[in-house]
Amino acid sequence: MNLSLRQPLTYEDPLDRLAPEGLEQIYQDTLDLLPSKAPIYLPTDKIPLPDKIRGLRHVAQIYGHDLDALYRPALRRLREKYQGTKRCFLIGNGPSLNDTDLSLLKDEVTFAVNGFFLKLPDLDWTPTFYCVEDHLVAEDRAEWINDLKGPVKLFPAYLGYQFDAAEDTIFYNHRPRVSYPHGFDFSTQADKITYTGCTVTFSLMQLAAYLGFEEIYLIGVDASYDIPKDVNTGTDYGVGVLDMDSDDPNHFNPDYFGKGFRWHDPQVDKMVEAYKEAKKTLKGSGQTIYNATVGGKLEVFARRDYHSLFAKSAPEKPAKTTPARLLVIDYIPAGGQSATGQIKENLLRDFPDANLLQIASPKPDTLSLVRRTGSQGFAETPCNAQTAQQAIADFAPDVILYRPLPDRPCLHEFTLSLIENCDTPLVTWVMDDWPARLKRKDAHRFARFDHDLRGLFDRAALNLSICPKMSRAFTRRYGAPFQSFANGIDAAAFPPRSPHKAGPLLLRYSGNLAADMGLDSLLRVARAIEDLATEGMEIHLEINTRPYWHQQSGAAFKGLTATTLSSIDRDFPSYARWLQDADVALITYNFDAESLAYTRYSMGNKLPECLAAGGALLVHGPKSVATVKQVADHGLGDVVNTQRPAALKAALRKLADPQYRQKRAEHARDFALCHYDLDRIAQEFTTQISRLRRPSPANVIPRPQPPARPQTTDPAPADYLHLREQQVLRLQARLEALAQERKLQRSINYSLRQKIAGQQDRISELETQTRLCATEVATRDQALSALYSSRSWRLTRPLRALRRYFTP
Repeated sequence: MNLSLRQPLTYEDPLDRLAPEGLEQIYQDTLDLLPSKAPIYLPTDKIPLPDKIRGLRHVAQIYGHDLDALYRPALRRLREKYQGTKRCFLIGNGPSLNDTDLSLLKDEVTFAVNGFFLKLPDLDWTPTFYCVEDHLVAEDRAEWINDLKGPVKLFPAYLGYQFDAAEDTIFYNHRPRVSYPHGFDFSTQADKITYTGCTVTFSLMQLAAYLGFEEIYLIGVDASYDIPKDVNTGTDYGVGVLDMDSDDPNHFNPDYFGKGFRWHDPQVDKMVEAYKEAKKTLKGSGQTIYNATVGGKLEVFARRDYHSLFAKSAPEKPAKTTPARLLVIDYIPAGGQSATGQIKENLLRDFPDANLLQIASPKPDTLSLVRRTGSQGFAETPCNAQTAQQAIADFAPDVILYRPLPDRPCLHEFTLSLIENCDTPLVTWVMDDWPARLKRKDAHRFARFDHDLRGLFDRAALNLSICPKMSRAFTRRYGAPFQSFANGIDAAAFPPRSPHKAGPLLLRYSGNLAADMGLDSLLRVARAIEDLATEGMEIHLEINTRPYWHQQSGAAFKGLTATTLSSIDRDFPSYARWLQDADVALITYNFDAESLAYTRYSMGNKLPECLAAGGALLVHGPKSVATVKQVADHGLGDVVNTQRPAALKAALRKLADPQYRQKRAEHARDFALCHYDLDRIAQEFTTQISRLRRPSPANVIPRPQPPARPQTTDPAPADYLHLREQQVLRLQARLEALAQERKLQRSINYSLRQKIAGQQDRISELETQTRLCATEVATRDQALSALYSSRSWRLTRPLRALRRYFTP
């Protein structure tokens, strides 16, 4: 065979040709070159054995040469660069990060870790430094980490098996703690060594201290974890390896450690011990670690209010904008006692009276026009469908805001018909997960409404939810983006109240008594209060609800002498005073699956008011509900997330202490005034809606109507025959569209089958070429062996070189 040396030679790594026994011996020999052989510092079995050897050879090179030659000098240059820079921010990845205005960090020195890259699409800046120390994160997220550009990447030397040398990468000498198992060690000389502390944040503290920052602020370090029930726990080595099928509840993004991403048992108690060592080491050094996390449970370091660290101590209010002409379609009128009526009244406050019109449906078979009449609030006028359409045409809205619900099919069909016949920008607004509840109760109705909902969300220029948790869940479910808006408070409506004093404990609850929301848990609290009162404790619960709920569920509280029910219609100033006079405000959510399907993404409209009132807050419900989790994560009140009466009684006894209540109430009030400022929220709401207005307003074009029917002086019902006719036409159009879609799908399927057949032919051709290449390689190997055995003096030296090159 003619062996042309001009042909390129393909290098085959000899490790790929060794038997498993030989590879294992080389792997063990490579481990002997490393300073630590503990499994937590080594590749997992996810990495093929040849790649483990290659990677650990790089680790040995880092320890043996590169640390001194490259990376220690690089850390010293960073220290010189940041000399005189007073502060930095260490960013954890807890849920509180979703409540932290990260835009304020744009010009700050920041350290980010692990899955922070999931947050970058929402930001217009990248962190200064990025660090990973956990080999599970390094292996599972290598693709994301390698794609991350901008920060200086700081990796422990033992992760050299996963990451190559690069201009933006510095490896540092990170070792097991010397004081194990009885203590922790904190290094201020990170160029020489740093020590483990059960969390990457501990490593950041050592690096930040070495670089010379005087003020080191923590944000997003919540120091609290919930281990889901579906977690799978491995015991490959001392620290548990966790994997789970459900969403991650412990970080700012549900996909952070979701399905397919491993993580270690968080060991919060050990984290706290390590943090205490950091605090002790830096005491008196001129360097201080502060906790600026919004909420959370970490109390080792002195707290600082996050917004107070910047020139503007509160979230910036958006610039004023000219409000659009807004048509609201929602069966519950704005204003009134209901929570959804109140939130509409609050968030629509910046729209002038002339720029606001609502179509409501107080009963299933009626429509009404709702207009604001200055200081008198909202006025409601009964109408029929034709009158409503004429009012809309006269109003000529710039934007339509629709809150879809299955309770009013007549209103729903009216709205679908309206938006189909105009190009006015649409905004949808969902405040609870009623689709999940409907799916459980009536699958047939759900299927109809689900089709409509998906069409509405796709058509909408903006989809609104009640909280970030709902936005994330609905974005995954419906494939459309959602933005959250919740209720707020006027600080002037809740002036500082008198300090808490010893005496009888008064709890107050304002809200519904719905069986599928919070009634069971409210009854459980009432019974616990009854037991304590029987035992001699001075305690009382007052419940104020609407007459409908009093009639529906009031009998459930019969015989509970320590509980009082009322249905008093108070104006807001009177309601605020009533709430402020309580020692404890109460919020409840049920624990059963039926209720959770409806409430898990809900954010209580009364939560800001309960926080701002100045009393303590007691929340009884599961932490899977967004409201309960919000309170728990930020330490805004006492949360009892178990159904055990003993736990409720213990919480109530604790709340009997006036000093304890005072401390809890002050923190809750400060949080509410900072994060639930109604002026800012309403202004942002108005801005988001009004920016959808087109330069040339697109007026609603009413659907052609049949000859007008005689009008009566009595309130006319909605025109059911006409609406049913519209519904039939809509269904016919859907059937035609589905038929066309099916025809198109058949055509696509045929094309795909043709492509698959072509690909199969191509695969067969490639397999044939592969076999030919293998035969040629074998022939060349035989020829080379023959030449080598001939001992030709002209080939001896180059062939020996080739043999050394290709022999492991």
